[in-house]
Amino acid sequence: MAVTDGTANSTFMSNQQFFLPWVGSAYGTGGIFGKRIMVLGESHYIEEEINDDYRRFTQDMVENYLSFADSEGWRNTLLKFERSLVGHYTEPQESRKIWQSLLFYNYLQVPMDSTRQAGTAQDYEDAVEPFFEVLEQYRPQYVIVWGQRLWGNMPAGERWSWNEDIVVDGQVNKCGNYALKDGTRVKIMPVYHPSVGYSWEYWHKVISAFLSL
Repeated sequence: MAVTDGTANSTFMSNQQFFLPWVGSAYGTGGIFGKRIMVLGESHYIEEEINDDYRRFTQDMVENYLSFADSEGWRNTLLKFERSLVGHYTEPQESRKIWQSLLFYNYLQVPMDSTRQAGTAQDYEDAVEPFFEVLEQYRPQYVIVWGQRLWGNMPAGERWSWNEDIVVDGQVNKCGNYALKDGTRVKIMPVYHPSVGYSWEYWHKVISAFLSL
């Protein structure tokens, strides 16, 4: 798995978790899915100078989404993804149940300066240790990665193994797993990033196959 070049805010200590994950109130039991599912985004885009208050940025983002207090465009990303989990149009009450059943974490622990920006090779390397810390602490059974760029920058190595491809409608979807320290395997696969060009109907079929492994 490769790393890409780019620029990012470099005011953070390397190899440390900064953005705390959203952990739904029902995540531990699997909630409505009956499985511990971690959703892995790539990064946050933040224009202003940030401080320790921004450690809750991921959590605040999901809470804001579930408050349904505004109609900003970024909300469609979460909306399309949640529909790909359940396979139908969702309403606010079901949206809350869905996200309370999930863990959401952004891989890069530095904010980007613009939308759709990649981190530097060092940013992706620095994110490895915090990522594994989250896996060890919350022990998801399944991880769904947002976007092929992030998937291409995920760590390989002795913890990594490939699973058999998931084939849906003639399209091949990659799948693998990471080993935790006690040998438990965490299954992981990518989907297209839900922000653009994302068919939740198709990805529901892929995700359903993944969650049955």
